[in-house]
Amino acid sequence: MSSIIDVFKVPVYEAELDLDIKKLELFCNSYKKLNEGRVFSNMGGYQSCDLSLKIPDTQPLIKEIEEHASNFAKAFLNPNGQFMDNMWININGYKDSNITHNHPDTDIAGVYYVKTPDECGNIVFEHPASDVLGYYDMSLNIAQYNNYNSSHWKFTPAVNTLYLFPAWVKHYVSQNMNKENRISISFNTKG
Repeated sequence: MSSIIDVFKVPVYEAELDLDIKKLELFCNSYKKLNEGRVFSNMGGYQSCDLSLKIPDTQPLIKEIEEHASNFAKAFLNPNGQFMDNMWININGYKDSNITHNHPDTDIAGVYYVKTPDECGNIVFEHPASDVLGYYDMSLNIAQYNNYNSSHWKFTPAVNTLYLFPAWVKHYVSQNMNKENRISISFNTKG
């Protein structure tokens, strides 16, 4: 008798929300007009500084994030409730992207997509052993990539979709190849 036993896994949580997307898009664009941004993980585009967690327009989103993050944490981290630590806006235009990074000093990181035109760039997660798996990519003739042998895993963003993941997971966002902006709100939670 033989079996394959999964010994290490990296969870990513995906949920489709039902929030007022037009109101959130208007909020993000208005915020950008009134507030300077920062350069952190963004290559081009706009990334706001941390938002106040008391802005009325973001309260429904914060409530959803905290609920989903708490449920997600129970599956792999701890039974404590998760609470919003910080959040910020990303507005990426044509060919803008976000470089590989992670979110230290927090439990769960995530992104919520407000606007996602076609070919606006995928969120890509790196396998924790991607440097070693890169060797296998070059030396082995892999017939089909899967969650055992892939060094990267990508998700195509969709409007009103929430992604949560352990904050230590390295990730990036590929270039927006659409002339329309991709708009997202990123955040961190702690329990």
